[in-house]
Amino acid sequence: MDGKDIDLRLINIDAEKALLGCLISDEKLVNKCIDKNLKSIDFFDSGYSFLYDLILNLYKNKKPIEPISLISEVKKVGGNIYASAITEMSLTAIPSNINFYIDEIKRLSWKRNLKDRLESVIDELSSADDAEISEHIESIIKESKNTDEIKNMFCELAEVKRVDVNDGLQLGFSELDNLTNGIVFGSLTILTGEPSAGKSTILNQVIANNLMNGYKCMIYSGELTSFNILHWFMRTVANESDLKQFTGKNGIYYDVNSHGEHEIRNWIKDRFYLFSEDNHASIENLTGVIDYLAREKGLKLAVIDNLMTIENGSNEEIEKQKKIAKALKLLARKYKMCIILVAHPKKKDRTEKYHMHDVSGASEVVNLADYEFLLTRTVSDNDDITRMIILKNRITGNQGIVRVLKFDVTRKRFWINRDELYRDYKYSQINQISFEKINDEAPF
Repeated sequence: MDGKDIDLRLINIDAEKALLGCLISDEKLVNKCIDKNLKSIDFFDSGYSFLYDLILNLYKNKKPIEPISLISEVKKVGGNIYASAITEMSLTAIPSNINFYIDEIKRLSWKRNLKDRLESVIDELSSADDAEISEHIESIIKESKNTDEIKNMFCELAEVKRVDVNDGLQLGFSELDNLTNGIVFGSLTILTGEPSAGKSTILNQVIANNLMNGYKCMIYSGELTSFNILHWFMRTVANESDLKQFTGKNGIYYDVNSHGEHEIRNWIKDRFYLFSEDNHASIENLTGVIDYLAREKGLKLAVIDNLMTIENGSNEEIEKQKKIAKALKLLARKYKMCIILVAHPKKKDRTEKYHMHDVSGASEVVNLADYEFLLTRTVSDNDDITRMIILKNRITGNQGIVRVLKFDVTRKRFWINRDELYRDYKYSQINQISFEKINDEAPF
């Protein structure tokens, strides 16, 4: 440790040590340090500053960040470190706290630099004239605004890459996809609808369509068990040849046969992920899982069903909704993926017309969304009609448009054109094995 005479309140050696331990435990976390512009000069301890530089160099040169490679790099520059010291760093680290460690180190570094500048002005008070002192103070005020962070808050518009509005995911219903061009990467979509309108079935078909097209997907459900999610998904996806007729106490019903179940399980292996029902559905855990899967697995579609079941923590309900919507939109942009958030609609009289702000809770949820779809269902003695309404479409502008969806009880599918009813999702062409769960203990 440096031998400076410094206020102990302006250093946190434990945070510096824990941060290095995080990077040794999971080298992918170096990305977070780079994103937040953490530099070696931000460390108080010169030894930790030195190790951080070596870790950055290893990462940039695509070399493994682990005890043996780190010891080797230290020796190359004439230094020495024991494997036990590196192991101890790893043991003190909590990878999920990486953002806290980074922010703590940067905050204290900024305060130490500010303190040094203020002390230099005090030293000059007896010899400098008023104008020089004023100039120094103004300079300190400017620097206190943390110039590095401010520079990261803007960019040259001329350097921004254009996005192809045709580059995204398809919903799997040709008429809707023609109107919206699918849902573009980097977007947040709101799906709202009346109870029992068919939101879960629609989501199963959207997920299956994108698995078929080679994209990895994830779902969180606050209402269904893991078994029901898998069971209902297989039931919607199964080809007619893999459906078997059964007779139960309520009459005839269809379910997936053993061949179909085996093939579908193989198909979704390492392609379809489920937020485990055993874990707390907090904002931090959900966004942490999405971040991890996007970074490590190439996730392109995340479905959150639904907004109301996410835990509040210390937030009021409206604040929680704002926070989750903002966090999801940032993740969608960061990883150029699509996120669908299910939200409850406001209760309305049947004679009233729905509009885009008829989602319960915070208006920011709808304002942040790029698309909003509404499902309604009207049941009478003679008819059972489901309608999909495009309430918001920021990309192509085609909105306020209604399409009637037909539903097939045997196939458990919605369809507009008949090819959607008989679509083969090609699950039999993949040869892998079982359904995966991801929990909040994954190294984000």
